[in-house]
Amino acid sequence: MKGKRRHGRGNWWLKILVQHKKSTEKEKFFRSALAVLAVFFTFALLIFLYRKQNVYRWHFPKTVLQHREMLERVAKEKGLSADLEVLYAIMNVESGGRLKDVMQSSESMGLPVNTLDTEDSIEQGLRYYKELKTKAGELSLDEKSVWQAYNYGIGFLYYIKENGGMYQDSLAESFAKDLSGGKTVPYRNKIAIQENGGYRYQYGNMFYARLIEENIEKNREKNKMEFSIVNKMLMSGSAVLFLYIMLLESFMTDSENTARVFKMSVRDLRGKNLNTLFKNQGIYNGLLGIALLYGTYRPGGNMELSVVILSIMFLVAVYGGLSSDKTIILKQGGLPFLSLVSLFLRW
Repeated sequence: MKGKRRHGRGNWWLKILVQHKKSTEKEKFFRSALAVLAVFFTFALLIFLYRKQNVYRWHFPKTVLQHREMLERVAKEKGLSADLEVLYAIMNVESGGRLKDVMQSSESMGLPVNTLDTEDSIEQGLRYYKELKTKAGELSLDEKSVWQAYNYGIGFLYYIKENGGMYQDSLAESFAKDLSGGKTVPYRNKIAIQENGGYRYQYGNMFYARLIEENIEKNREKNKMEFSIVNKMLMSGSAVLFLYIMLLESFMTDSENTARVFKMSVRDLRGKNLNTLFKNQGIYNGLLGIALLYGTYRPGGNMELSVVILSIMFLVAVYGGLSSDKTIILKQGGLPFLSLVSLFLRW
């Protein structure tokens, strides 16, 4: 009987220990899950803040942007929100936003110039643009053909189709030359001055598509954020740091240097499973470094790509610090954090 009681008591303690162990494992799981969720939330927050700070802006004259609310409302109604950059450029070339008929669209309805008021001008101008865009799609023509046709009329689209199907400046010139009978008028625009000394044919404006393109390029150029010297120095340092980590983890896995940096013994690092894990982790860190260098030094740079990579670098360091050694946050995450700060503050 006594033996049975001892045996039962032993089972009772064993059950408590097993339940305690299960409870501890659950707590560890939930703590880890919360840490992972916190990392993902922080990453999403960083990208959101970057997007909000660096929202795309319209860099057109104030006289054009004063019609923004009306233009964007009508564009949305007609499914042309993706064409706003082109539409702003057309308004700027046509009137600079100063005339009543801001889109100069009266003639597309067969009316005298400047007949329509501002709201009707925008309504008709966007209707006309959409008609041209739809027809160009049916004829498999490019976007520049649509731009020039806004000035010349829909007949220019058929002219392009009959002459190769791709917009060329020479076709815009020959079209105007044919319809004007070769008559020219002075035109003191800088493009015309550079091209032919300052004239155009007396039919529309053969430089129209190029003027639209110039407006679009100026807007995009002003929206482009260039990396400063401070940005490049900090980002290059972050990339080199992660390439160094790759060197330690993937190519010097069981060296004294790696053992010292990661506070482990060489013997442990030579264990098959740990050795393989370190090598794989090193390649991951190295690829982050290479991707960051690409985002930093590619022509024109890639600001958002760099923010994404730096955020990953920093958050990986934070997670590593919280789950193992807190000094990792500073040693591995310090440079990426400073790089992010420099980008957000535009140092």
